[in-house]
Amino acid sequence: MKKIVLLTAVIIACRILCHSAENAAPSALTLKGCLDLSEKKSEVLKIEFERQKQMLYRLNQARGTVLPAIDYRYLKTYRDTSGGFYDGEQADSRFNISQPIFNGFKNSYGIKAAKSLVTKEELLYKVLYKDFEVSVTQSFYTVIQLQADIQNIQSSEKLLQDRIIELNERVRLGKSRESEVLAVESQIATLKAQEESRKGNLANALESLSFLTGIDSSELNIIDDSSGVQDLEILEKYIAKVNDWPEIEAARQDIVFQTNAVNIAKGSRLPSLDLDGSYYTNRSGSLSSSNWEALFTFDMPLFQGGIIKGKLNEESSILNQYEQALSLAQRQATSLVKKLYQAAVSSLGQVSAYKDAYEKAQKSYQIQLKDYRFGLVNNLDVLQAMTAMLDAKRSYDKALVQAKIDKANLEIATKN
Repeated sequence: MKKIVLLTAVIIACRILCHSAENAAPSALTLKGCLDLSEKKSEVLKIEFERQKQMLYRLNQARGTVLPAIDYRYLKTYRDTSGGFYDGEQADSRFNISQPIFNGFKNSYGIKAAKSLVTKEELLYKVLYKDFEVSVTQSFYTVIQLQADIQNIQSSEKLLQDRIIELNERVRLGKSRESEVLAVESQIATLKAQEESRKGNLANALESLSFLTGIDSSELNIIDDSSGVQDLEILEKYIAKVNDWPEIEAARQDIVFQTNAVNIAKGSRLPSLDLDGSYYTNRSGSLSSSNWEALFTFDMPLFQGGIIKGKLNEESSILNQYEQALSLAQRQATSLVKKLYQAAVSSLGQVSAYKDAYEKAQKSYQIQLKDYRFGLVNNLDVLQAMTAMLDAKRSYDKALVQAKIDKANLEIATKN
């Protein structure tokens, strides 16, 4: 009995631990982790996946049009027999089969059109996923940037607090004025206001990322595991990928679909031939001894009041429209790649320049601080050097994050 109770307790404990592990937020989420969680959570991607399934079902329906249709039919007839020499009741039951033999190739073109719709939906899923990646990447790096900005502000506050300690000692010794302390305290108050503003922006950014990942914003802990920003390939390599973009391929599938729609319209001009057959399990009346029958139907359209011609002209016009849309999509894609490339090049250039500016401002601050202790410069010079150093650091961090965003946008856009 004790063993059973102990075993039950162990099982319950394991289930509780497993449930907690499944629902616990990851300790530190990288960009890839956020993308994985967001993909599982995204209703937009799930909706598009359902559309893919719907197109597959339509393809199956289109394929069914070239196959025979078989059904069983039972007929029971009641009629008025007054004044006649026929039965008042009559029952017929039979198996029917209908097989289209020729209908101007419309069914085969319909299958090809349905296949193009399946392919297009698969491509549109890739297009949506690229947009989804851009959104998650932007949200992720917005949080990273705000966190870095808050850390820089807090570092600034720490340095200014150290300045106050030193200044208070100098005021006590009569080497500095109290107004210098007040000036530093004013800067600290300004930084605290900026810090609160950034924290508010960070809360909003975390909520946006929470919506995408499904993790509560209070539990989100993200980390940027990228080591830096690597150099770009030449522009021509990115442009060469444009023709294989899912966006461009989807536009091509529109042309494939519409070409088949034109052929279907042309097929309406051609004759059709169908076979209908019946096998009777029970038959009444004068044909009761006949167990089966077959019917060939030949239908030749001669004049439809211009309907067929109008439909063909309409489908041909839509085909021209899709061809122009493909040309426009290709030109827009090339232009977009160039813009994204220039943005990434500019960001990388800014990273290099701001890094150099920060390193020099840092050296300048150290020299100013040393000179101040020897009485060669005043407190204002030190504060200006410190402000310049901290501004350069914040600009460098901001440029680094923006460069990562711009490069990621370029790589996502040119992904096939």
